[in-house]
Amino acid sequence: MIRRGVRRAFRLAPRRESELVQQVDEEIRLHLELRAEQLERQGLSPEAARAEAVRRFGHLDTARHDLRRTAAHREQRMRVREQLESLWSDVRYAVRALRRTPGFTAVVVLTLALGIGANTAMFGVIDRLLLRGPAHVVDAERVRRVYLTGTPAPGQTGTGAIVPFATYTDLRDGTDVFAQLAALNPGAEERLGRGAGAELVRVRAVTWTLFPLLGVRPALGRFFGAAEDTPPRGTPVAVLDHGFWLDRFGGDSSIVGRTIALDGRTVTVIGVAPRGFTGVELRGPAVWVPMSTRPVADDWPTTRAIKWVQVIGRLKPGVTSERAGAAATVAHRRAYADIPSWEREGTLSLRPTRFDLRGEEPLELEVSRWLVGVAAVVLLVACANVTNLLLARALRRRREVAVRLALGIGRARLVRLLLAEGLLLALAGGVVGLLVAYMGGHLLRVTLLADVSWPGAPLDGRMLAVTAAVALLTGLVVALLPALQASRPRLAVALKEGAPQSGARSRLRGGLTVAQAALSVVLLVGAGLFVRSLWQLRHLDRGVDTTRVLQLRPSWPRLPENATEEQRTAERARQRQVRARALAAVAQLPGVAAAAIGTGSNPFYSTMGTSLRTDGRDSVPDLPGGGPYIAGVTSGYFATLGTHLQRGRDFTEADREGSAPVAIVNETLARTLWPGQDPLGRCLYRGGPEAPCLRVVGVVEDVLRQRLREEAAMQLYVPLEQGESFGPLLLVRAAGDPLRLVPALRRTLHQVDPTLAYVTITPLQQAVDEEVRPWRLGATLFGLFGGLALVVAAVGLYSVMAYSAAQRTHELGVRLALGARPGDLRRLLVRDGVALATFGVALGLLAALVAGRWVEPLLFDTSPREPAVLGGVTVALLAVAVLASVVPARRAARTPPSVALRAE
Repeated sequence: MIRRGVRRAFRLAPRRESELVQQVDEEIRLHLELRAEQLERQGLSPEAARAEAVRRFGHLDTARHDLRRTAAHREQRMRVREQLESLWSDVRYAVRALRRTPGFTAVVVLTLALGIGANTAMFGVIDRLLLRGPAHVVDAERVRRVYLTGTPAPGQTGTGAIVPFATYTDLRDGTDVFAQLAALNPGAEERLGRGAGAELVRVRAVTWTLFPLLGVRPALGRFFGAAEDTPPRGTPVAVLDHGFWLDRFGGDSSIVGRTIALDGRTVTVIGVAPRGFTGVELRGPAVWVPMSTRPVADDWPTTRAIKWVQVIGRLKPGVTSERAGAAATVAHRRAYADIPSWEREGTLSLRPTRFDLRGEEPLELEVSRWLVGVAAVVLLVACANVTNLLLARALRRRREVAVRLALGIGRARLVRLLLAEGLLLALAGGVVGLLVAYMGGHLLRVTLLADVSWPGAPLDGRMLAVTAAVALLTGLVVALLPALQASRPRLAVALKEGAPQSGARSRLRGGLTVAQAALSVVLLVGAGLFVRSLWQLRHLDRGVDTTRVLQLRPSWPRLPENATEEQRTAERARQRQVRARALAAVAQLPGVAAAAIGTGSNPFYSTMGTSLRTDGRDSVPDLPGGGPYIAGVTSGYFATLGTHLQRGRDFTEADREGSAPVAIVNETLARTLWPGQDPLGRCLYRGGPEAPCLRVVGVVEDVLRQRLREEAAMQLYVPLEQGESFGPLLLVRAAGDPLRLVPALRRTLHQVDPTLAYVTITPLQQAVDEEVRPWRLGATLFGLFGGLALVVAAVGLYSVMAYSAAQRTHELGVRLALGARPGDLRRLLVRDGVALATFGVALGLLAALVAGRWVEPLLFDTSPREPAVLGGVTVALLAVAVLASVVPARRAARTPPSVALRAE
């Protein structure tokens, strides 16, 4: 009966069709009878009067149909008006009822706001990272990045998106599965402007086909076309990012047609990209330039020796990624058929553009997916808490409800009244939750996801729609059960003053409390595991101490494109001399603890491979980590980076060009080539049979190269004056805050060489922080959501114990009158609260252990069954349960027996 009443309460249905038919037929019959009587009084016979009345009325079936339809519409309008008036009456009643209990209303609204706001904020993150395609990209699901998978050495199979430019032309000319293709380089920082006002900006070179491939239109001016991107040298033009245009040029529309200085070149600005456009990635460049204006070699369009671009393709309608990958592989292998290279057996595949350059989905996305689930769990905890509060409120109002039922109100109407209260609370929670989502979303943007481009405000139409839907669903979830429970009281019992509550309802509220505790345990365990992973990362032995280390990269003036080889050789020699003077000058600055130069392979910056052999071996074994890698370094390099010398000696000033060649190896190289033997004094050879012996003079610990998770690799170090000079990097260790040294370092380098165009100075820790970010994101948000769930669960447990104590006041009075001590009553009530929490903790730990196998890949050197985490969460939640139970227990125990015995 109640179910039918609820359906009728929310359905604007007209009366039954049979009732309308009967009513219309009666109206027609009455009209005909009255008309016939009138005609009879005018002298017609009864039969003639009847016939004349029917003739004047018209076609009976048509009239009957029209009248039935009109009556149905009128009835529908009346019922709509009645229902709207009834709903408005219910809303006003709900508002008055909630205003009478402001404390209860505030607690419920705040609880729901936390749950709804957390979900809205996380939806904003996952919407930007995963759900939405890149801004302004048409039909983004058909845009794919091309990846090459191969085996450059035995046991070293890998996947990457960086390929030769020739691969782009291979696919463009040799396949028919792409509607369009484009190539783009990974992007680089270039100097914008000249002199003291110069700044570094991110520049990306792309083929002209990228913009039509993505379907994007410029906000101002135009994009460059085929005529400006023609190999081997294109036209020096540029398109500005919209945000960069606003920040750097104040949104001046006259920028189109003007020139800017970019890395020593004069470039003409021809357009501005639309707001929020970042290409196919989450962070776009400040400037877009034609690919042909940034060649890496004279034969860059055809050479396959240099990998430096990514290839993006839009699939033709109906073409799958698998079919396109197979066609691309055929074209790729055809191009390499006569080239003796491992690429000849390589395979091309297509993956969504959200995958990184290694063909892996970024860890931030996987963590974000889990955090969406975590936010949903927080909302479930909030819903369980609010449902508990509404059940308690319904129990306090059971006599009022019984009176209303006794006076004749329908149970369907009563359910609707109570549902209106729940929906109002949820909508109010949604409004406050928008504020929580706005602040939380802004905090996420500026702290944990600062390098992601975020077009628009932290709240938009999609997030508002999600908030409204979540609030509505939450209102129905939290209010329906209490409303149905309250609408079915036992009238004879409920009308009695002081009637005890139902045992079933008490068990239901206890069950909800257990559920809150269990869900809180799951969140807190997740938070603890991520915090543990972050701790492991902070204390990971990386082989380098990245704190207080600065990387300095000087930008030298560009030589003219027609410079001779002699001029280029002379400039390289001059730069070597400048680096030596700069190193000596920087080392003397106050606040500098150590300084050195490294080239070739530097931690988290560059990697350069080499070939090696040793006595008795024509080559070195292949390791999963690759290598061997080589670096040319100055003396003091290891002290600057904090890398420990395990055996032997460091390089000295005597290790220079013309002296006996020496080398330092890492532990992996020493262990691989000379297992169980002393590596000191051994010879290593680079190159052919005439290569000199590099005498090993020292062994250093292994150093992470590019990632925090990577296999061990062989590393060789040689004196800078005797070895490599590729990619020189000046490294400085500060005695205190490294950022305070930046102005002095810039001044010193410009004094050493006034022709320096720009000096890029970045903390080495910054590269590590980028790697640590997924775990920091997980630890922060898991911890935040776990803390919210713990607070909400504590409030829920407190409310249950407070209400339980209030309901048992008479019982407690009897116990006191019979000789029980207040301490016994306190222990009794606290024991009940701890029992509920213990059951919830047990269920939560079981759920956390089950979920651990799925979350384990996201952890760093941490087991999902970490005893310290599980034990700490158990102790924390039980402590909260004790605190939440002590206050109502002490209040109940202090009640005088005379007052307690009169409570009911």
